[in-house]
Amino acid sequence: MFLTIFATIVALGVLVTVHEFGHYWVARRCGVKVLRFSVGFGRPLWTRVDRHGTEFCVAAIPLGGYVKMLDGRETAVPERLKDQAFDHKPLAQRAAIVAAGPLINLGFAACLYGLISAIGVTVAIPVVGSFSETTRDQSAYLPAELLAVDGVPTASWERASIRLVDAIGESASIRLTLRPLDSSIVRDVVIPVPRAMQSEQSPLAMYGIQPWRPSVTPTLAMVQANGPGALGGLLVGDTILQIDDQPIADWQEFVNRIRVSANQPLEILVDRNGARRVLIVTPVGREGSRGESIGFVGVAPEPVALPPDMQRVVQAGPIDAVFEGLSRTVEMSWLTIKSIGKMLTGALSPENLSGPLTIAQVAGDSASSGWYAYLSFLAYLSVSLGVLNLLPIPVLDGGHLVYFMVEAIRGRPVSEASQMQGIRIGMALLMGLMVFAFYNDLMRIF
Repeated sequence: MFLTIFATIVALGVLVTVHEFGHYWVARRCGVKVLRFSVGFGRPLWTRVDRHGTEFCVAAIPLGGYVKMLDGRETAVPERLKDQAFDHKPLAQRAAIVAAGPLINLGFAACLYGLISAIGVTVAIPVVGSFSETTRDQSAYLPAELLAVDGVPTASWERASIRLVDAIGESASIRLTLRPLDSSIVRDVVIPVPRAMQSEQSPLAMYGIQPWRPSVTPTLAMVQANGPGALGGLLVGDTILQIDDQPIADWQEFVNRIRVSANQPLEILVDRNGARRVLIVTPVGREGSRGESIGFVGVAPEPVALPPDMQRVVQAGPIDAVFEGLSRTVEMSWLTIKSIGKMLTGALSPENLSGPLTIAQVAGDSASSGWYAYLSFLAYLSVSLGVLNLLPIPVLDGGHLVYFMVEAIRGRPVSEASQMQGIRIGMALLMGLMVFAFYNDLMRIF
């Protein structure tokens, strides 16, 4: 819990500071007087006033921040300071100040992605072990390394997953380029693209792709409390020997049998501390990617490390890392924009929308997984913050840019009454989204 809270505060603090610094820095370059730079809301915990009269503040609620500038629309501005007021600056400067926040978030993400690429990381080679409906021809050359998805190289499962998600709602099928581990012959496999992505499905599970894993002894290292396995009497340390008199050689055989036995009582023979016991376990059914019912018992084995020959180091040189950082930021930005559109069309379930609780959980999980996972999370969160703030919704930076665009076309600012009405609508939209996202968070937890 402490790690989750700490990782969340650090992530939000860093990204909010970067975002507001963009507004602050450009405002100062344009000669606007900045009254306050606050990280967080509510009661100030720390303040300092610099020689320019700007109050820097860290407040008690670390869920955002703001830069307050001298503005004649909010307070009376003395004649001698009017040339330092935001509303008295040329349109181009006002637009640059507003756009600087989200743009610097995108730039920060590019720096993080570039840093990750330059440092390098060891990843699992993406090897397909089987498909949910493996044909006889496919079983002859599986397992095979996944080289590309629709022609785009995939050096890791992370890169493959991004391409798989991107294809949802784009086409009816997708082409996987595979190379069998025992051959140099490259094969193309065409598989159907799911119609929609549900909230708790991984991209690989949606497509029925099962990664290759080393053989794992079917000994239980985790039994979910009050899950089907626990209710059937399974305990940590039990080794699965048979299911309905059929021997179980490894963990994958156990998983395969459970998946096709939803809501069917199974007679499971286990070895418990040298003694054999017969238990009756009924897997519960969960909906699969094609609407089928998949059995689930809520147990897991002891993880087994991948052999060295099934791992690779992904690293780029200094110049390539810069281009990698930029390309990854563009890719993730475009994926975020398209994902918003797909939620509106139904290709992605709205349940994928996450709120503060899910963000906190991912922050804690990524921090506990190491620097690579946490920096990747920070980079993607920075991309999301930048893209979402550029949406044309009043209250957000993108909404203000829309007002400036209208002003440029009409030759005069949008009326205060119209801006206030837009702000009310924007606030209602954002509050509705926040409530829905928070509801999704609660559903994931409970």
